Amino acid sequence: MRRRQFLAAVAVGATLPLAGCSDPRGSIRLTDVSDDAALADRWAIPTGDLADSYRDLTVGAIEDDAERATVTDTHPPFDPTWPIAYEGSYYAVDSEATNERTRTQYGVESTFDPDPPPERTVAYADLPAVDREKLDRIFDSDTARDPGETLGVGVRYTDAEAAESVVVPEPEYDGVTRDGATFGVAVRDSREVTVADYRYRAELLARDATGLAAIARERFRFSFDGLSADQRAILDDAKNGEAESEDPPSEAFTALVERFRAHDDVAVEVSEYSGTWLLAYDGADWWAEVRYPEEMRG
Repeated sequence: MRRRQFLAAVAVGATLPLAGCSDPRGSIRLTDVSDDAALADRWAIPTGDLADSYRDLTVGAIEDDAERATVTDTHPPFDPTWPIAYEGSYYAVDSEATNERTRTQYGVESTFDPDPPPERTVAYADLPAVDREKLDRIFDSDTARDPGETLGVGVRYTDAEAAESVVVPEPEYDGVTRDGATFGVAVRDSREVTVADYRYRAELLARDATGLAAIARERFRFSFDGLSADQRAILDDAKNGEAESEDPPSEAFTALVERFRAHDDVAVEVSEYSGTWLLAYDGADWWAEVRYPEEMRG
């Protein structure tokens, strides 16, 4: 999977198949990464590709800005497993949990243009600051919504914040008005959750692409011995874009995927559907993205 597609699809650190699981065929795609910059670009995640909140945490960690690098949540919101590229250098980023405590989480819902309309309303601008901060997204008049459509969000309040709120634990109003739009408001449930302060930290891995490529080759690169002519033909086809298996796959394709899977211990990433490896083949280094045939998944 292309790194940028991966980031767009899921939180960093999770793994998805290279294509939809409904396709029973397998595939192998090889990209030449013999050049140091090409290999570093494939493996590392530029900070510019991250969601805003993740980028703030990452840059805060790299610049050792404790305030920017700390977030309070029920779990680490960002768990990168690949290096992060920032201003030409490359970093490993992780987090440490401190100051665990309990908070009350409320399930708050807003119904756009409810029928019947609420009798008791309050202007969004007149809500306490704590409610505006936590509930802005469900009282967003710019979000296209159909009449009667309900949007919910789980929000955490400290006891002090709840004392200031007019929404939790029980709404003091039936609705909120904002920019000419009306939203019904309700609190559906509440529960105690454990939160912690997650402090992100960064470790310098390499000062340039050459340094990161050297790490990748030492950590991941391997080669095959004794490939059959049919297996070489599949890899040669994969160098030209993508080699897809038949359904069912040929013995050569299945055997080749099994040979990749025998190197799971040095895979860049691997899942029940697909994997990524760094393959030395035919005098070059290749970023190998493999989707398993259906019968080999799971």
